[in-house]
Amino acid sequence: MARDSGETATLRVSTQSNETRVRAGRTCVVGRGPESDIVMADVQVSRSHLVIEPARNGWSVRDVSSNGTWVNGEKVATRTVRGRTSFRLGTPTGPELVVDAQAPSAGTPTAELATLLHDSPERVPGPGGSGRPGGSGRPGGSGARDAHAPGGGKPGGSNPGVGIPGARTPGSRKAMIEPPSAAETKNAPGRAEIEYERHNVHQLFYGTTSIGRSADNDITVADLLVSRRHAELHVGYAEIEIVDVGSANGTFLNGRRVTQESLKESDVVAVGHHLFQLRGNTLVEAVDKGDATFEAQGLSVSVGGKQLMHDVSFRLPARSLLAVIGPSGAGKSTLLGAITGFRPADTGCVRYAGRDVYAEYDELRRRIGYVPQEDLLHSALTVRRALEYGAELRFPPDVSADERRTRIDEVLAELGLTAHANTQVSRLSGGQRKRTSVAMELLTRPSLLYLDEPTSGLDAGLDKSVMMSLRKLADGGRTVAVVTHSVAHLDSCDYVMVLAPGGHVAYFGPPRGALPYFGKPDFSDVFLELEATSGEDAGARFRASNLYVAASVTAPSARPAPAELASLRQQSVFAQLSTLFRRALSVTTSDRSYLRLIIAFPVLLGLVPRGVRARHDLGVVPGQSNLDAPTVLLVLVVCACLMGAANAVHEIVKERAIYRREQTIGLSTTAYLSSKIAILALITGVQSVILTLIALLGRAPAHGAVIDSPWPEVLLAVAVAALGSAMLGLVISALVDKAEKAMPLLVLITMAQLVLCGGMVPVIGRPGLEQASWLAPARWGFAALASTTDLNVVSRNVVDGDSRWNHVAATYLGNLMFGLVVAAGAVALCAYILRRTETRLLRRAARRSGRLRRNHCCIPRQQR
Repeated sequence: MARDSGETATLRVSTQSNETRVRAGRTCVVGRGPESDIVMADVQVSRSHLVIEPARNGWSVRDVSSNGTWVNGEKVATRTVRGRTSFRLGTPTGPELVVDAQAPSAGTPTAELATLLHDSPERVPGPGGSGRPGGSGRPGGSGARDAHAPGGGKPGGSNPGVGIPGARTPGSRKAMIEPPSAAETKNAPGRAEIEYERHNVHQLFYGTTSIGRSADNDITVADLLVSRRHAELHVGYAEIEIVDVGSANGTFLNGRRVTQESLKESDVVAVGHHLFQLRGNTLVEAVDKGDATFEAQGLSVSVGGKQLMHDVSFRLPARSLLAVIGPSGAGKSTLLGAITGFRPADTGCVRYAGRDVYAEYDELRRRIGYVPQEDLLHSALTVRRALEYGAELRFPPDVSADERRTRIDEVLAELGLTAHANTQVSRLSGGQRKRTSVAMELLTRPSLLYLDEPTSGLDAGLDKSVMMSLRKLADGGRTVAVVTHSVAHLDSCDYVMVLAPGGHVAYFGPPRGALPYFGKPDFSDVFLELEATSGEDAGARFRASNLYVAASVTAPSARPAPAELASLRQQSVFAQLSTLFRRALSVTTSDRSYLRLIIAFPVLLGLVPRGVRARHDLGVVPGQSNLDAPTVLLVLVVCACLMGAANAVHEIVKERAIYRREQTIGLSTTAYLSSKIAILALITGVQSVILTLIALLGRAPAHGAVIDSPWPEVLLAVAVAALGSAMLGLVISALVDKAEKAMPLLVLITMAQLVLCGGMVPVIGRPGLEQASWLAPARWGFAALASTTDLNVVSRNVVDGDSRWNHVAATYLGNLMFGLVVAAGAVALCAYILRRTETRLLRRAARRSGRLRRNHCCIPRQQR
């Protein structure tokens, strides 16, 4: 790399970790890549960032990066150095490089940069032990192979177990995972280099190598997202295969889920947060701990012909905290949906650690944590119980209760919630409640954490507390982006993005530079100015400024349509049903006021039928009609229907945010709806017994239609009417988006059932009304009660007769069956409504790449 130019000046180049003296007349390259002469292992630094070369009367420092170079806060392309100059790489606050030009002096220690750097522990030595993969700095390079490894040191040679000569396990420094070559990935989207923390180097032996969480595996992975026995490597003479052995979270090859696939040189296998790259006859293991760059390029979103976001591009270094602010309607939540992948952009791309999030979403979605504005918590539970149920849904079934508790304790300690572990969520302060919502997301160790308005409604003290917690989370090794209206504590962030109306980036950079850029004393004036000016003009002004840094990716070609994404479901449907039922039962029993209400409700409603005059029981009165029987039965059925619907009308809408978030982590709609049916059946069944006993005690009919005792038949009839109405209540709860909208609909269906049950007005022979009555649970519940009571005889024409009231077993059982069919129909409708939401989310995820076929894809600048 170095070459003589005849210059006599010497140069000293200093970084935070070391100092290098460049011999007079030499040229050197500064960058992150292993081929650079001076390596700066920082994600803000490009692989080849600066070229330092001799110039007339000094040295020339030339920027060749995609991220930019700054001197005194100004972006520079070329700088002549005659004395001492400080450069910032990547961003105006990026890592510092000091270039100091000196006159030569005798005895000044100089060294060839190649000699200084070839033994750097930043590299994984290749089969030839040259210090660069493949001996040439690239996988599959032309460097010498180990003479003792047949087949050029590739796995599958005739000498099993031969490792990499001189290989050593680096410490906690950054390692580079090379992408597959263009020839190997001709059918895959372009991939940039992937940087993660190196963990170990594993030699491969002929036979089977197991990978999993338990200690009896050949390669043990300490990650709760990894199954005890997760995958196997089958090493043969001809090829190496990766085989998924029924893991909960799947095994991924170059970002694509596989069950069995052959490996090629430099292929990357992902298991949980761990990545394994095949290099020769070894696997280089790296761990994604969130210490990686994040960037977006050209994100645009249109809805209904209106463009909500325009060409948003930015780049975040590792461990960054980004605040997204702007006036209302600027597209902040739209941006959050685009960078999380939950609502992908129409054009543009998002990259994490050099990987296309949209194209590799099946794998990378496990690295994304999202905290919406609504708290994802059941307020009746304690903090620990809420996290326990969340952990059951998020971790594989072979994770033990002790392992889950250990992880919960770690998260509680990280967020300072240990002292509040046994406190009911409803009793937490606003800041503590928001931190508990964050804790739920941190259970799976996400690398990317996004929050939507986490400080909304909090006072200034709690606002600061939440932002300090987010600062700590970012420093702990993850990228954190927060959408907020609060600007009081932006100084705790690394970057702030100001969006103008229409989704234009009006500013992106350090918080302290925002107000000087706009020339305003505070952000309220900034927002007023943005609302009064064109968002397009604000975006153009920023792109023309020296603060604008283009991302290091572009999007010029199409990508193939992706396969359908597999479910993220960790547990079986029955296991999820058990968890959800126990959680719903805990929520019910922990909320004392609600528990008292559901106990008192049937007692109070049972007194209503008793208020109806009834001088006799509901059976036949000798010599006269029983005037009271129809009224008592009518009031009893309407009370049962009201009770059942009231139990269910808030069940789904009150936890819609929780349901939608848990859908994205694999919640089964069948399990969710079944848990609601089970808990409602339990509560409504007990309530129906109490209601019926109070309403009819001492005046039940003498004989039933099926058996001699009427009580089982009466109880079943009331329970069927109440349960059917509860299922209608679930439909209402699934339809509405706010709990207050459910109450008018509750009144509506109750009054409709009063008319349609047939006890107040006849429905037989009335076209339209009769058919509508078939859909009312009250119709079949009242008919079953009338059949048991033999109302056609008992009423003696007080009300018009009905064939569904005949006092025979077939009629009674038929009424119950039709009532259950109506309930089942309501369940099916509710499932359809819920699945429509789920399907929309899955299609949105599955078509993240496909919807971009006509637009753009991300290709690394190095591969363009």
